[in-house]
Amino acid sequence: MLINCRRKFLLLAMLVHLAFPSFVLGEIGPAMTGLNGHANDATTAFTCPAGITRLDQSEVVLQTTFVYEDSKFKVDDATFGGGDGDSDSSILAIPALYYVRPLNDRWSFGLSINVPSGIGYDFGNSWSGRYHVTETSLAFVAGSAVAAYQLTDKLSLAAGPYMMYVDSETQARVNNLIPGYPDGKVKLDESGADLGFVLSMMYQFTDSTRMGLTYHSELKPELDGTPTFHNVDPLLREALAAADLLGTEVDVDFTVPAIATTGFYTELSDRWSLTGDVIWVDMSEFGITHVKVEQDSISADGEFRDMWVTSAGIKYRFDEDRAVSLGGLYATSPVKDSKRIIAMPVDRIIGGGVGVDTPVLGYPCHINLNYFNLGDGQVTADGGLLSGDFSGSFDRNWSVMLDFQIRI
Repeated sequence: MLINCRRKFLLLAMLVHLAFPSFVLGEIGPAMTGLNGHANDATTAFTCPAGITRLDQSEVVLQTTFVYEDSKFKVDDATFGGGDGDSDSSILAIPALYYVRPLNDRWSFGLSINVPSGIGYDFGNSWSGRYHVTETSLAFVAGSAVAAYQLTDKLSLAAGPYMMYVDSETQARVNNLIPGYPDGKVKLDESGADLGFVLSMMYQFTDSTRMGLTYHSELKPELDGTPTFHNVDPLLREALAAADLLGTEVDVDFTVPAIATTGFYTELSDRWSLTGDVIWVDMSEFGITHVKVEQDSISADGEFRDMWVTSAGIKYRFDEDRAVSLGGLYATSPVKDSKRIIAMPVDRIIGGGVGVDTPVLGYPCHINLNYFNLGDGQVTADGGLLSGDFSGSFDRNWSVMLDFQIRI
């Protein structure tokens, strides 16, 4: 019984690494506007697949998003010394590809490969919460293939398979049991994939006004990996061996939430257009639901709640192939302050951006510059004698995204 209790405590301490579905998607306007209703290029193969019936010729959209992130976690109170987390700044380049091919007057085919979400933080090896986590990352790579059918002049439907690959890495320091023994380290790399489906509908009210609706199904990739320990004292190593945590594969049932999006596009005049979107993320089902090591297993109830994202954008077209646009976004926090964990310190999001449409080397190009404030991410963590307690929030927590989309 002692071994089972110890095993459960260590698993829960090491394996709570979750992600927030942020969207780096596609004519995705500034601050993620125009996801469902726009349907003017191949990016709609992912955002609202039914909209690909609006395209009358084959096309490819290549997208690259450059992301600069900056954060620093400030510790207000803690059991162990070490102070605040390190300043964490990073630059990422995220590629994506979208392809659409009309098959005849009614049928169209679309493909998409992108990185729809991810999260990562590096708090440093010596901060006060180092026994909870020092570094964590979770990335998703998604691919879909859809067939769309224009049922009437106004209504189009689409469906297809939707696959997601999940890659996770978590690191933490280990508080050894022998007094004076330096900190050890634990690292867990896991990956897995699952196949789901996407459903979509687009209704064209008039030549200048339309609405889209898209549903991406819940996915349950089985993540597996083997934790590695370094510089662990003999007493703790003996305890880990007794709990079958040395060299033993850990299997995790992980739930990626279902996402439903709806939005509209309308042209106010020959030059002005307006978009609006609402996104529902089933975050109450998100995260780790089951952990298995050898014959022992743990069921875990999530602490998340459903998340809502709203966005609106406006565009002014001053030439046939040139335009400027503005957009704004607000996302509710998927977790209460009292339930937030340091491995995934997500909070509400406020974003804004500006976009430009202009030809580049003769190809239509859409460029967005976005800013997102990611909230203060208040965390109160209870870790017991070995991991310690701490509380704090982010002093800085924001990102800037420069998004290039070129249509070929």
